Amino acid sequence: MNDALLAYFTEHYFPKEEVMYRLPVSLSIGDFWPELLAHRKARAVYLPLPAAKGCDYWYVPTGRLLEAGDRLSALARADVALDLPREQAEDGIVDEAYFSSVIEGAYTTRQQAHAFLRSGMPPQNRAEQMIRNNYEALHFVLEHLDTPINEAAILEIARLLTEGTLEGAAKHGYRDADVHVVSGRQEIVYTAPDAGKIRPMMDALLLYLNDAEIHPIIKACVAHIYFVTVHPLFDGNGRTARALSYWILLRAGYSFFRQFPVSGVLAKERARYYKAIRAAQDPENGNDLTYFLEYYVEMLERSIEGIHDRLVQTRQLSALKARLGDFPGAERILRGAQWMVQENITSITAEKWRVKLKVSFETARQDLQRLAQEGFVTLRVSGRRHFYDRVQEKTASTTPEA
Repeated sequence: MNDALLAYFTEHYFPKEEVMYRLPVSLSIGDFWPELLAHRKARAVYLPLPAAKGCDYWYVPTGRLLEAGDRLSALARADVALDLPREQAEDGIVDEAYFSSVIEGAYTTRQQAHAFLRSGMPPQNRAEQMIRNNYEALHFVLEHLDTPINEAAILEIARLLTEGTLEGAAKHGYRDADVHVVSGRQEIVYTAPDAGKIRPMMDALLLYLNDAEIHPIIKACVAHIYFVTVHPLFDGNGRTARALSYWILLRAGYSFFRQFPVSGVLAKERARYYKAIRAAQDPENGNDLTYFLEYYVEMLERSIEGIHDRLVQTRQLSALKARLGDFPGAERILRGAQWMVQENITSITAEKWRVKLKVSFETARQDLQRLAQEGFVTLRVSGRRHFYDRVQEKTASTTPEA
């Protein structure tokens, strides 16, 4: 029975605490876990990255990791980056800056973030400062895609990300004091390596990042988790890790990630993101990074789905604009259609359209009828109510309106 369980828990990769709840009652985790850990290590790829304690970090190239890497590589070769107008392409960068800030506690909305960056005004609060910092750091990355990844560049990204937000004794550069990661309940959830170990650990990471033989997807994942595990900075470790991962992907030709915010997925599922980080950092799991790597490649695939959705939506709106031509009210109708797409609204009534576009009810009804003629929506009658359902080429996460 143990052979079957060992194979199952190597392909279905759970940390110790989750394996325990899946074992037969006749088998204790104390007996099974050392055997499983040895079984996994026998199939592992060891990384030239030292841990604060124990063996070097390692991961198991599971089927999920290999298949996801192949799919993402195929997309890179196909160059699925969107041919978007400059303004829309910039939106992807602004969104990445916004969502990376939200993960770290910035309280604002996406619309407010876009308006703030467009205004050119100086930041008025910590949230705006974080968003501005993220935006400038991302542009630094985009301007240095052909530059080798080195310590000076990483520290410059970190400086840009934390400008005007450091508190107390915190300062730019590698930390020179020991730190803990504390939860919202002020409980210590992670103790970072001693400050004296930062330099050799970061030197090892830089050598790893400049090894051209390593698959860029694996490299981006490992860079992310190792950076937040070393925790070399007083503040901004998560933001710097995400920017570093973003840099690695873009340098390797995964240009489509410029169009869609990877951090947007992470912001929506922060609990899963932090759970994957904690699993990789838990000493019970033996310096195994597979938990985070599997989560991260799965998240990257979901980001790709978002890119595909944006491509479909862009083409749909472009086709609608061409069909409307010089039709009276075309500009207004297109503005309403863009609103439905941007807000992921799948169903609308004439009343909702009237309120949003500030037109009469009859004009709203005629606008929606024209959209139905153009194949953008279809009419659905429910009792005495008329709904106009947006035609979608691909099922996506949506928010209906009534």
